[in-house]
Amino acid sequence: MESSGGIEAPFAIDRFMFYSGRRLYCLIVEVISRPGVLASVTSFIADRGLDIAYCSTRAARASDKGVIRLFIDFTDTMIRPETLAGQLEALKAVKRVEVIRPTVEGFISNGGFPLVIGPVRAVLLDEAALKGLLIEFRRRLGTGGEAMLYHLGVEIGRERWRYILRQAEGIGVGEESDRLLIMTEIFKSMGYGIPEIVERNDKLPYIAVRVWRNIECELAGRVGHPYSHFIRGLLAGLTGLLYDMDMRARETKCIAAGDPYCLFEITAK
Repeated sequence: MESSGGIEAPFAIDRFMFYSGRRLYCLIVEVISRPGVLASVTSFIADRGLDIAYCSTRAARASDKGVIRLFIDFTDTMIRPETLAGQLEALKAVKRVEVIRPTVEGFISNGGFPLVIGPVRAVLLDEAALKGLLIEFRRRLGTGGEAMLYHLGVEIGRERWRYILRQAEGIGVGEESDRLLIMTEIFKSMGYGIPEIVERNDKLPYIAVRVWRNIECELAGRVGHPYSHFIRGLLAGLTGLLYDMDMRARETKCIAAGDPYCLFEITAK
């Protein structure tokens, strides 16, 4: 796909795992954040023949506390999770290790709460939850549901962009083109789709945004017509705050209608 701009690989956020016939445990390793600590912890585990099924880290400034969360497979070893935890605590940069056992046989959670993105709380909506919100909600409420999804997207877009603009100003980003670049990267990193600004006129104002793999329309499948209301509203809210005026987004191409991507034309209301 020409818009991907590099390697496309899913970014897994595994907060829990279902498994069968294995012995998985979660280890939460509190460390002093310094170069090489993650490598020393994972190498220590690998040297004992243990497989790391998942690893995530919480970065911190040098010398501050950091956290490494690991799902580790103990199936083919006599090593006990508590023994490994004690050995890890003997490493120079490791402060503390907590072992989280399976909640029930075949299910393990990493025990982390609250979920945060940067300094703010977040919740995760997977595909099943999104189908309930973006597909079944509108099916039950018809055109009223579609209108509500659009306005919900507008308000989420505005609030999200207010926060992003404050963060951008905090690092000295003032150019609108740089703000738009930040917007497109965050849009993609949040899982909405892969955006590409194909045309822009700040005098009108007008922006045309191509979105590959739009989550809303991908979930809908082939319905034969443009389908997006939530993402359409989200883009209107984002650009409205950027230009400090009410904007309107119209979907002129859609993967749910058989197009290779969704195309949104965003103009002043």
